[in-house]
Amino acid sequence: MEFAIGAVAACGACLMSNPMDVLKTRMQLQGELRARGHYVVVYKNIFHAAYAVAKADGILGLQKGLAPALFYQVVMNGIRFGLYRRVLDSGVISRDDGSVSPLGCVVAGAGVGVIGGFIGSPLYLIKIHLQTQAADSIAVGHQHKHQG
Repeated sequence: MEFAIGAVAACGACLMSNPMDVLKTRMQLQGELRARGHYVVVYKNIFHAAYAVAKADGILGLQKGLAPALFYQVVMNGIRFGLYRRVLDSGVISRDDGSVSPLGCVVAGAGVGVIGGFIGSPLYLIKIHLQTQAADSIAVGHQHKHQG
């Protein structure tokens, strides 16, 4: 159950934050591998970036990479919440009196976080590649031209 709850909650947050992630990614690539002053400034600030992306790629351009972003959230957060519950239920980090060891919680949380991040990282890479794709008029950095 925690897998499903964690995945749905993360996907809801992703729907709202993905446009900002697209803009952040595009602005980070601006001037990729070039010295300051030796590249064209396409995005002046976050508001200008949103306007430029919506104008060149359409309003849905602000949601580029949404499908892999949602799959990434399902995999990463679903695994983290689901595995953490299994660790708690297994009693591995429980003491004899029924309380839970704080150090055990930290180690279990870090462990399941690493597993979720490792398994989800290919989806994150695909998401970033799709988010960087832009219309030629506002393209920055290397354009991978993925079809899906």
